[in-house]
Amino acid sequence: AGEDVTRQALTVSLGYIGQIPMNFSVVDVHMWYIYLLIGLYLYMPIFSAWVEKASEKAKLWFLLGWSVTLFVPYLREYVNPYIWGACSPNVVMMTIPIFLLCKKVEIHSVWIQKALANLTVCGFGVYMIHYFFTGPSVALMRTLHVPICLQIPLAAVLAFAVSWALVLLIRRLTGKTAKYWVG
Repeated sequence: AGEDVTRQALTVSLGYIGQIPMNFSVVDVHMWYIYLLIGLYLYMPIFSAWVEKASEKAKLWFLLGWSVTLFVPYLREYVNPYIWGACSPNVVMMTIPIFLLCKKVEIHSVWIQKALANLTVCGFGVYMIHYFFTGPSVALMRTLHVPICLQIPLAAVLAFAVSWALVLLIRRLTGKTAKYWVG
């Protein structure tokens, strides 16, 4: 299916996009996040009110319950291939050290600080459009006969850079209305 994505017509692509609210296709699997985000926006006012009024003991019980649910894939399938799924203790244990390391990084370069601040502003838009460029980026790497071990990393960097540049351009062209276009 990945090869077909790079060769399909605009009408087919628009058809995939039109089906997103009803059904995910091969090319829009990353949009699961949008449904999660909508749910969070609906849930957070209730949860925030609870957190403000809850005791420390109640918060700890909640965190314990959440931690237990991370092990559900283990319990459900008795340590099966889903062990490496996105909602598993392995992912949590790999993510925590990266997060803690990133918190310790001190950036002294003003240019890098500005770039990261801009990425923070453009991040949602980059996330929303990057998938349009992943297939073409891989196809370009193959056309250029880039060594196989470098194709995916370079395609990822290219898709990211093009997405960021496009979001930045849209933000500059649309001014104050940019938040409605690219977040």
